[in-house]
Amino acid sequence: MIPEAECKKGCVLERMGTTTAQLRHRELTQEIYNIGDEVADYIEHIMEAISDWDAELVDDCLAEFEEIIAEARDDSRTVVAELLGLRHALTSGLRQGTVSARSAVRVGLTQPERITASQLEDAHPIGEIVMVGEMAAALNARTEAVIAHLEQVVDWVLAQTACVADDLDAVSLPMVYGRVADDVCTSTRAWLHVVADAHPDYVWTKRGCNPPSFLLERARIDSVVARVAERMQNERGQVS
Repeated sequence: MIPEAECKKGCVLERMGTTTAQLRHRELTQEIYNIGDEVADYIEHIMEAISDWDAELVDDCLAEFEEIIAEARDDSRTVVAELLGLRHALTSGLRQGTVSARSAVRVGLTQPERITASQLEDAHPIGEIVMVGEMAAALNARTEAVIAHLEQVVDWVLAQTACVADDLDAVSLPMVYGRVADDVCTSTRAWLHVVADAHPDYVWTKRGCNPPSFLLERARIDSVVARVAERMQNERGQVS
């Protein structure tokens, strides 16, 4: 017979193990949401740069987005793999029932179809005899169409991410983010091709009309970091 003290000790250890696993489960589930939020944030950066008609910034944001997507695909693959193991452990054996089994979540949003340069030109044409007003209207419409499309992509990314956070077998996040990368890059480069590159003079006159908020936030953070660094430097100087 197992001594009562040893039994109590084993139960405590079991509870501690379960609690740790549950905490880790919540952390990893939140990490899935965080990955999706970061992907969405960088798509919104592209949208803000396009809204400001800043082609150079759009290029920079697109490069940042491609890096974030690569990280998101790797990170989501790792996080989902660990979560699968945890959920299996927490719903079987001695820990059965500590995490309820989940059924597939139906996502109402369908994946938006990417926008190509030819589609933008066909939807918002500019005639051979260019009238300034008509050209401006067409370029504004092309820009608004791309921004509206990217907004739909953001909604789809967040919906797919939430779906996987609830049901790990629903879809493959690395594949989702791969499709998102193809869509965002194609749609953004379409804007660069038929708006920024095709009509640089008009784009230049519009540049700066909608300063991106994320740049203001970055400037604020850089300012705070600089002040903290300066204060620490001064304190070290006083000590020495």
